[in-house]
Amino acid sequence: MASEGVSEAVLSALADLERAFDAALMAIDADTDHNQAYTGATELVETMRRLFEKSGNQRALSAARIFEQEELSLASLADRIGVSKARAAQLIKTAKDPKVQSERDERIMLGGTKLGISAAHARRLAAAQRAETSDTQDETQ
Repeated sequence: MASEGVSEAVLSALADLERAFDAALMAIDADTDHNQAYTGATELVETMRRLFEKSGNQRALSAARIFEQEELSLASLADRIGVSKARAAQLIKTAKDPKVQSERDERIMLGGTKLGISAAHARRLAAAQRAETSDTQDETQ
């Protein structure tokens, strides 16, 4: 995998994904029930298929962002991302698909919710630490 220009957050998440994949393979291999092992392997294949489809959609969305933000022609986009003009057009078409846009919007909303929860949690922790510091200072005076 070419990791040039990939953020540390993405590389870390992909490393986690590879570890999870390896753990699934080991669990399937270790399963003494051959029927359960087969069912587990089938579930792994179906999960990987869904992830593959979503990652392709994400790639299309990312190409569309480049296309729109840099105001490129299809030919320029194709050169920019190293694909044919026909493939660039397919990526833009995929990115415009309402289903793909809906998936993206759901991810954004979920991500915003998680960020909001994380921010609220961080504020509560900071307030608790300030209160604890204040209590400690009161006790020493």
